[in-house]
Amino acid sequence: MAQSTSIHLRMVIPPAPWTRAMEDGSVRIPGLTWECVSEIDNAPDRFIATEQGDVAVGENGVRRLVLELLKGRPARAIPVWFGREHMQRNIIVRADSPLHHPRDLAGKRIGSRLTIQSGTGAAVLMVLDHAYGIDLMSIDWFMGDPASLPANAMGLRLHDGPTSEEAEFAMLLRGDVDAVIETTGPRYHSLFGADSIDQLLARYPGTRPLIEDPGVIAETYRRTGLYPISDLATVDPDVARAHPEIPGQVVEAFSQANRRAAAYRPADEQALAEREIELLGEDPHVYGLSDTARANIAAFIDFLHRLGAFERPVPPEDLFHPSTLPGGGR
Repeated sequence: MAQSTSIHLRMVIPPAPWTRAMEDGSVRIPGLTWECVSEIDNAPDRFIATEQGDVAVGENGVRRLVLELLKGRPARAIPVWFGREHMQRNIIVRADSPLHHPRDLAGKRIGSRLTIQSGTGAAVLMVLDHAYGIDLMSIDWFMGDPASLPANAMGLRLHDGPTSEEAEFAMLLRGDVDAVIETTGPRYHSLFGADSIDQLLARYPGTRPLIEDPGVIAETYRRTGLYPISDLATVDPDVARAHPEIPGQVVEAFSQANRRAAAYRPADEQALAEREIELLGEDPHVYGLSDTARANIAAFIDFLHRLGAFERPVPPEDLFHPSTLPGGGR
């Protein structure tokens, strides 16, 4: 009897409609099998799990991936992003606040338990800067530990931030800050809600999102093309070195699962997914390093560098296994 030549991979993936087909056997790639760890909802926790044990396929933040490259480590990203966010509904204010638009934030105080260079923190600042032209230097930022930012290259007014969700919302409700920044749900949830932001609003009555009209967020995308990609899927470099075909196969597997996502969404959620595409004018969740995806990753890397998160930017292509790039990296 001939022995099987299939390569088996252990994967850390989010529990989402666009990954479900990876778990139930609907997606199959010849010569490849896998098992999935899919119960970790929080992206930073998935980053940690990716570094543990024998995980071959996982996830990490763009900032961390750039830092790895600058330390001489090999590229390990693939052009797959499980949960990009519009990074606008993330800003929460008091229900009685006179603030209703990002331009109202100039000269105000913004707090968060997140650090300013975190995926969400930095991406929200980038959108305020790039999409709305907000003077970031006019704002007092009470975010995480300011000392964790290697260099305050933009000269922002940084202060110690709250250390917990409870402390953060206490500051907001007392009026110590004018707004706070939190993480939304992925994809269409970051446009319409039914996500962690709504859960926070329920836990802390008297609060609301700064932007309550999805049309404002969608118009920002149509005007600027900005839909931040702060996290990327990864393939272990040792696995890719031993089996150069695997990064491309994994991209194909995730792409197949992504195309099957509608089968795993309830009707109301599928309506949100379709409405997002209608409002944006295109599907922003197709994997691969398209011009638009590249521009978003490049913008985030550039902003992180300007912020002081690392000493120099890198081209987006440098983050990826060459075989997953257009033309196979040639």
